[in-house]
Amino acid sequence: MTALLLATLLAASGVRAQELGAHVHPLLISPGGYPVFYSSEGPLSFVTATPRDLPPGAKDAGEVLGRSCQYRISVPLSASLQATQISAAMGNGGYRKTLADIRKERPELAGIYDVKVDVETFSVMLGIYTRLCTVVSARGYKTGP
Repeated sequence: MTALLLATLLAASGVRAQELGAHVHPLLISPGGYPVFYSSEGPLSFVTATPRDLPPGAKDAGEVLGRSCQYRISVPLSASLQATQISAAMGNGGYRKTLADIRKERPELAGIYDVKVDVETFSVMLGIYTRLCTVVSARGYKTGP
């Protein structure tokens, strides 16, 4: 039974990826050079509600903001602009982490809608240190009394 459920889920995810086609690109920080450590998650795709999709009786709860980041350190092995580098990248810059942070900050929300996603990149000294953040801004809503 578990194998059948797993096979169904895998088949469904493959069909969905084919529907999205070339429009699906995970946003992972590039390790650069020779990576010695890489543990990073980035956003891929997120389907959200619009104002007309809200449940009956839903009340607007204002704007919410969430952010999650990936980080990279890249060290050149010589004093040249084209030098080989060793690097390490880590962090969870995916939607799951960003939305979990929003839920933690605003536990009273029933959900979010009208979602906008930005990507912020910060780099220092020719990319020796880089931060890549996923920023989600949305409207929250509450249900019930």
